[in-house]
Amino acid sequence: MVDSPTVMRRLDILSDLMGPPVGVLLLMVGVQTYRDGGSIGWPIAGSALLLVNLYVAGRRFARHRKRTSASTSSTSASSSS
Repeated sequence: MVDSPTVMRRLDILSDLMGPPVGVLLLMVGVQTYRDGGSIGWPIAGSALLLVNLYVAGRRFARHRKRTSASTSSTSASSSS
């Protein structure tokens, strides 16, 4: 049987981790398009997407780090008592 919350959580993590590479790809394509005479909007859009995706990934890992350190400190405090 499939554990739906686990699958959804892993898909959510995967989408957060795939955001920065997609942002880098769009930035590279945007810069190349701009060099070939295209609009300046493409590199700007790629930069904005990359920054937003890095922010989202950073928040996710900071939240995960807080949760892990809180559980580690509570288990070490209870084992030393």
